[in-house]
Amino acid sequence: MSKKILLVDDDPGVHLIIVPILSKAGYYAVSAKNGEQALHLALNERPDLIILDVIMPGIKGRDLCRKIKAYEVLKDIPVIFLTAKDSEDDVKAELEAGAITHLTKPVDPTDLLQTIEGIIRK
Repeated sequence: MSKKILLVDDDPGVHLIIVPILSKAGYYAVSAKNGEQALHLALNERPDLIILDVIMPGIKGRDLCRKIKAYEVLKDIPVIFLTAKDSEDDVKAELEAGAITHLTKPVDPTDLLQTIEGIIRK
């Protein structure tokens, strides 16, 4: 069975780029456009990994990551932040919120897939 990845980003263009990359690599991609939808999908779909943007309407990415980690059934799901925000402080805040790593937009598809593979194989 293929691994399920939840992609959370309010930019439809990101979904148009990332979902086909994930699908072609054999992953089952589930998309959410905001934090509320993402939390609902995470609870119902139980993805193997979550790719999360920082700046979104409603629940911001870091707050969403903390909410996800607060649920017993979701706390072990690895979270990757994929965002244009890439200062040291941004990356530190993402890791403190519970993320396993950070990737900067625009992301190289090979880097994205290698990062995912490295995390999912653990």
